Amino acid sequence: MKRVLLPQLIITYLVMIISISCSGIPKTLKEQTLDDMYPILSEEEYKELSSLKSDNELNHYIDKFWQRIDSTSGLNPNEFRKEYEKRLKYANLHYPDRRGWGRSERKRVYLIYGPPSYIEKQDFTDIPISKFSKIKALEIWFYMTPGNNNSLPSQGDVIYHGEKKFLFADMIGSGFFKAIYSSEGSEYFDDRLLLKYETYNNIR
Repeated sequence: MKRVLLPQLIITYLVMIISISCSGIPKTLKEQTLDDMYPILSEEEYKELSSLKSDNELNHYIDKFWQRIDSTSGLNPNEFRKEYEKRLKYANLHYPDRRGWGRSERKRVYLIYGPPSYIEKQDFTDIPISKFSKIKALEIWFYMTPGNNNSLPSQGDVIYHGEKKFLFADMIGSGFFKAIYSSEGSEYFDDRLLLKYETYNNIR
């Protein structure tokens, strides 16, 4: 029995050590930049930035990127960049990814859409998803601007009709929230979890 368990324990221990230490490993400038800018990069831009070798190339590419934004935005030079960096500072502080990857879904939404007009929080919800899984907490972000409401048909569109909104769920009580609904058709959301949420609340 001991011969079987010892390798398993060693492997489990190593996995735990690696998982803990990985989040503390300093990121390269390219890794940090990709984590911070991926929400506003096109697929082609992301590939181009990923292929750069030196920090000088990276900084040059970033400057050119913001210059292109300035030329089409109609805003003052660097105005959009300053706003994005302001959002980025807040999002990195308040909406980190639990694995240290810097790509949480609340961060992504915050960077693209800015601070919500208000947030409705529902803690200790315990909405059953499966035999061994529950939604532990919810956050609904509301923006006092018209939403597209052209995502997959859902009661979420009916209940919160008109406003732009995003629904995030904490599945394990870790403080890490997964996007499960959006009024914006271009946004990803998990309709399976949303269905469970709607059924549980008798709003279908």
